[in-house]
Amino acid sequence: MSRSTIQRILLGAVVPVLVYYAGRRVGVPMVGAALAAAWGMGVAVWFFARDREVDGFSAIGAAYCLTELAGLLVTRNPDWYLLSPIVSNTAMGCVFLASMLFRRPLIQLLAEQTAGRDAFPDSVRNSEFYRPLWLRLSMLWGGAYFLRAMCLWIILQGWPLEVYLAARVALDWPVVVALIALSFWYPKLYWRQRLHPAKNREYGE
Repeated sequence: MSRSTIQRILLGAVVPVLVYYAGRRVGVPMVGAALAAAWGMGVAVWFFARDREVDGFSAIGAAYCLTELAGLLVTRNPDWYLLSPIVSNTAMGCVFLASMLFRRPLIQLLAEQTAGRDAFPDSVRNSEFYRPLWLRLSMLWGGAYFLRAMCLWIILQGWPLEVYLAARVALDWPVVVALIALSFWYPKLYWRQRLHPAKNREYGE
């Protein structure tokens, strides 16, 4: 895991939760929620300014923070900070699955933007196995977001606040990093097995 990724996890996921929890503990939950959401948005803007580029995954994270902050301003209810990741994860699950109806699903667009279209040879792009791979990954990402929302909802309903906040952190950036890593590893395996089956048998794969 790169240093930049660790920074994003600590600054964008851990610190806001600690700020919210501190505000709740001292009796000002709305202030804590607003500061936490503002901090998350500030971190997203800072990374944009530092890296001088906007990638799809960071844009999704920034949209989360903006939704969180806007929801707090509209509802004026500090509990929105607890509900917002459930709502956002459910919405993103729907987006990933709905994008399967288009010629280029969302995960394909994100992958081509991150790795570059040249990272996929013409032999792969023109094969019958190119689109099915992105459909599989779309189902994986959509299912993962739905599962995150479901887990958070269940924990929020029956577990202490501290457990929910810890789960919120654990299911945030770490899960996204794992999904990204899998999305880089699995396509190579998938296409190699289907486009070069003889070579795989030669090496006993």
